[in-house]
Amino acid sequence: MMFANVMRGLALLPLMLILVACGKSAAQQHQEDVATLTSQGEKYVKEKVLEPGAAQFRNQFIGKGGAPCGEVNTKDAFGGYIGYQRYIAVARDLTLLAQDVAPAEFEQNWQQLCR
Repeated sequence: MMFANVMRGLALLPLMLILVACGKSAAQQHQEDVATLTSQGEKYVKEKVLEPGAAQFRNQFIGKGGAPCGEVNTKDAFGGYIGYQRYIAVARDLTLLAQDVAPAEFEQNWQQLCR
């Protein structure tokens, strides 16, 4: 009886290995992709601020077409936090902080890329 159970277990081993090799579920892969894009967005934003290590992020999400969007609080030249502002981080050279462009221009980009 025990030998039969072992043989059944061995017969199932290739199937179990195939299932493990298939990798992650679609939800797990999506979650990892979101985390990767969010981290990349944070990196791009940090490249644009005075004190990258002091940047605080909140309300982050992936917008239309994969653009990381959210809010960041950064320090000014006097060392004080300026308050949370929205950002869009499409790429290194295409990262916008709300303070860097006219409000209407930022809002147009926000609506187009984030909502």
